[in-house]
Amino acid sequence: MNRKLIWGLALVGMLGFASCGGNNDAEAEQNDADSTAVDTTMVETDMEEETSLAFDGVAKGDYTLYGHSEIEASGDEISAEEMMQSVADNGGFEGKVKVTIDEVCQKAGCWITFANGDKESVRVFLRDHFTIPTETASGTEAILLGQAVMDTLTVDFQKHLLDDAAENGEEVAQSEYDAITEDKTETTFDCEAILVKNVE
Repeated sequence: MNRKLIWGLALVGMLGFASCGGNNDAEAEQNDADSTAVDTTMVETDMEEETSLAFDGVAKGDYTLYGHSEIEASGDEISAEEMMQSVADNGGFEGKVKVTIDEVCQKAGCWITFANGDKESVRVFLRDHFTIPTETASGTEAILLGQAVMDTLTVDFQKHLLDDAAENGEEVAQSEYDAITEDKTETTFDCEAILVKNVE
């Protein structure tokens, strides 16, 4: 079970117990309040640890590293085409892949796309919404660490992506929204860390 959920349930249980009554001893009530304060601090600290970003623009030779894990450009990355073949053969892929960035979310820099080798785009979601610079140019080389999976994009989420495109300054016709009538299955990449090639 998720650690945040466990701490949250424990805290709710303690608060519920303290409010049930049946104990008029002021000292006992003070002890309950003190232990509740400690538990709240532990919950907040735990949440901060889980959401902190380990690498937020760290220089790594010819690259800059963003994300939760340290990775190097070591030559053992596979190509986007090889990744797609692994998804087709095995239902997924886990590891490092070298790609060329097509598009970066201009709203926050929290997702990118890259071509999968068949002139179709693979959307990369940066885990826990870490970000890269929104000014990262199309055509920039990157190395991704994470998992490629077949994912279902709901109608609402597909329309949300069109909203992002419109906010990026792209012209999005109403007909594009109207054409989205059902969920879509496609390959997506859950990215734990990314090396972005430095522009010379």
